Amino acid sequence: MGLDPRQFVDAVDEKYICKLCHKVFLDPVENVCGHIFCSSCIKKRLKGDMAKRCPVCSAPLTTKTAQPSMDFRLELLNLQIRCHNKCGKTFPLANLPDHMGDECPNTAVPCPNISKGCKKKIRRCDIKKHVEECDFREVECEACGFVTVYCNLFTHQSRVRCLEKKLKQQVIREQRNQANDIKRHRSQLTKLNVRRDVEDRKAFLEHARHLKSGKHKRHGSIENLSDNQTRDVFLTELVNNQAQSDDGSSPPPHPSRTGHAVFSCVRCKKLYNAMSNNEKACRWHAGVSSVPWME
Repeated sequence: MGLDPRQFVDAVDEKYICKLCHKVFLDPVENVCGHIFCSSCIKKRLKGDMAKRCPVCSAPLTTKTAQPSMDFRLELLNLQIRCHNKCGKTFPLANLPDHMGDECPNTAVPCPNISKGCKKKIRRCDIKKHVEECDFREVECEACGFVTVYCNLFTHQSRVRCLEKKLKQQVIREQRNQANDIKRHRSQLTKLNVRRDVEDRKAFLEHARHLKSGKHKRHGSIENLSDNQTRDVFLTELVNNQAQSDDGSSPPPHPSRTGHAVFSCVRCKKLYNAMSNNEKACRWHAGVSSVPWME
């Protein structure tokens, strides 16, 4: 069978058309009568039940054919043809085998895994994607590392039960990792708590030290105030006494030093103040004649 004349860029001359298939010659051969036909067309006519004669001159067809002249073949091979796979390329007829075999992205080619059982034919532009998804691609069992084709992987894992073992090992590994993480976290928390305790203790001691120093300062201020008040009292008495001495009269004694405010009980011998004496203080004081003390 020849090539469809509509594939060619320009109109094809009638001398390049096979009289048996009515298409452009493909692998032309010359019959004994001098007419040219496609090699496959002559073989098909000789094997079939149709008339085994030349459709032009009725000469018998035979397998004893010859090659057409070199000029004829060169003219035929220089005809410009479009790719019948609609890839958009145009080229001389002589380049058709190379284009279809190596270049055309739309040409169907066998899967590279044909030796492993894949019988699909895929366009050359889709072969990479198919190889990644092919059921006969080589895969490695993720459980035991055994190499097999993808379609047999499930059978292998079901028979050997390696996937189940792998999952158990993975669970154990995850549990160990989780336990280690918890242990590490607890250790970090312990260190953090110890550090915080030390910092809190330092802060507490520092605060206590500040409080103690402030208390001493306040206590010293109170003592100084008492001393100043006592000193003022005695200075006042001294000034008064000095003034009265200058007048020639004796100074009056301090109320706490006179014998008119403090008394001694005759019976219990205890000192008591008559102004604060009552029955509850000492029953012996009541009605007892008191005598001045330190007269």
